[in-house]
Order: sequence, then C-alpha cells, then structure tokens
Amino acid sequence: MSMVCPQCQRGFDQRLSCPDCGVRLLFQLAAAKSSSPATSAFADDDNWQQTPWGRMLAGLLLAQGLGYGFQQMMTAGFLASGDATVWTTLWGIVLLHLAQGLSLIIGGAICGAGQQKGTTYGSLIGLVNGIIFLMVQRHTGDLLTEIAVYCQPILHLAFGALGGLIGTAIWRPTLNFAVDETKDTPRPRPKLGSSFRMLDGPVHLTRVLMGIAIVVLGVMWSNVILEFALRASDGKLALRSHLQAQLVSWEIAGLAILFGSGLAGACTYNGMKQGLCVGLGASMVFAGMQLGNPNSLLEKTLMMMLSIFFLSLAGGWFGGQLLPPLVVRRRRSILTG
Repeated sequence: MSMVCPQCQRGFDQRLSCPDCGVRLLFQLAAAKSSSPATSAFADDDNWQQTPWGRMLAGLLLAQGLGYGFQQMMTAGFLASGDATVWTTLWGIVLLHLAQGLSLIIGGAICGAGQQKGTTYGSLIGLVNGIIFLMVQRHTGDLLTEIAVYCQPILHLAFGALGGLIGTAIWRPTLNFAVDETKDTPRPRPKLGSSFRMLDGPVHLTRVLMGIAIVVLGVMWSNVILEFALRASDGKLALRSHLQAQLVSWEIAGLAILFGSGLAGACTYNGMKQGLCVGLGASMVFAGMQLGNPNSLLEKTLMMMLSIFFLSLAGGWFGGQLLPPLVVRRRRSILTG
C-alpha cells in the first residue's frame, strides 16, 4: 500500500519513514483527507446535518412528525372510545396545542443541543412550524379567526424557544479557548453559580411579592384584558364563540403567570425557588379570593391553582436561565492597592 510523507507529500511503497525528511509515513487515504482541500470540502458536505440550518431542518421535521403522530394516535383513541367530536371542544383544542407544544419542545431540544444559540434556533423552528400548521388548517377548510392567525405562530415560537433552551441547558456547548504557549496560562476561574443548587440561596421577597401581584391580577382580570384588547382593535379582532373567548382568556392568564414568575426568577441563581414561592403565594391568594365568590366551582379553582403552581415553577426557572445575574467587579481602592 502506498504511504505518503506528511511534510514533502511524496509517496513511497514498502517504507515506514521518509528517506529525506526522516518522519514516519502515513497512509495515503488519511494523508489525503488531512491535506487535500477538496476531500475536506467533501467531508464537510457529508456533515451538513451538523450545521445550524441542517439541525433546524432536522428539528422541524421531527416536530412535524411527532405533532401529527400524536394527533393521529389520540384521534384513533377517541374513535375507539366512541367520542369523535372531541377536537371541536375546548379540551380538544387545548389537547391539540399541548401535543404540538410537546413535539416542538422535543424538536427544539434536539436542535439546540450543544449549540451556543439554541434558543434562537428553537424559536425559528417554532415560528416555521406555526406557519405550516396554519397553512394545513386553511387547506383542510378550518375556519381561522384573526386571533388564531396571530397567536398560533407566537405560541409555537415560545414552545420552540423553550425546547432550544432546554437542549442548550442539558447539553451545554463546548467552549474553544485560544491558548498562547508563550505566556503563562492563568488558572481557570470557577464558574459562578456552579455550586448553587436550584432550591438553595435566599428568597428575594420583593421580587416574589411583585410576581404574586402580577400573577393574581393577570388571572383574575384575564377577561377584562381580553375585552380591552377587543375594544382597542376597533373590530379587527373578533371572537366567534364562547369557546374561543374562554381559550384566549386562559392563554392570557398563562402568559401573566409566566411573566410574573419569570420576573421573580430573573437575575437570581435560584430562579426555580423564586418561582416556587410565587406559585405557592399566588395559588393561596387565588384560593382565598375564590372562597368569597359564591359562583366559583371547586374543580375549576383546583385546576387553576395547579396551573398557577406548575407554570410558576417553569416561569421562575426560565427567568433565571434567560436573565442570569450580572457579575459586578469591585474597583480596588488607591489606599488598599
């Protein structure tokens, strides 16, 4: 087999070292791959799935396949149970959005794994998936309101960004360091916050109280916010049924919970603990307000309390990951040096 010198690029048969350079010969295939730019270009073309566009395409296809696969599987289960009209009810619409959101989280996590901009890649996947979902609904003849046209891509974008963030947080990207051999390599500093656990550290009471106020006001005034948005649109936004109005009010309440708990967990090391405190406090305040309402239902109250608790946990963790605390370096005094 022909051997190649890595320095002079000459080929030799039945030799182990180059007679001129004195270095050990390499196989021709390995040397050609490392030295020839054409072969390296072909190798890069073979790894197109490792590029950002390739990973986004793979994540989008995975999200689309999982979304429609979940929908078909649930449709088969509903047909087997004799309930074929579940997709026209409120629970059917919520279940469809949950299936689409779960598939987007999985696809965004696969795309954002090991990437510096995993959240951005996941949000792009969610936006394209939401547009495709709207096009499929329009092609099948479903009636789409203005709220559905504007809200579904934004909702899918949020799910995709969450998936990309989860993928980046679990599979962290590798860091490339340029080391200068002529200078002494400084000792690496310990990563700030690596010793902190999710539920360690103090509770920032001011942030927690602000988060509780935002969550309670958003949940209790979700219908008021919806009516204000409809009046401010001058008839451009309209709701055709009570089912749509109830679904949009739930989405407004969910966004308020995520925003309030995210504000409490932002710029802290223990965002999940902040969200836990917000969820417990807001759910207790909501339960106390519902006890004084004679028209409240126990099942609806319990479901809303659970939603506040779990969404506050997710929002607090997301706020801490999205907006980490800043490191402030103290200036040395002239007297102390």
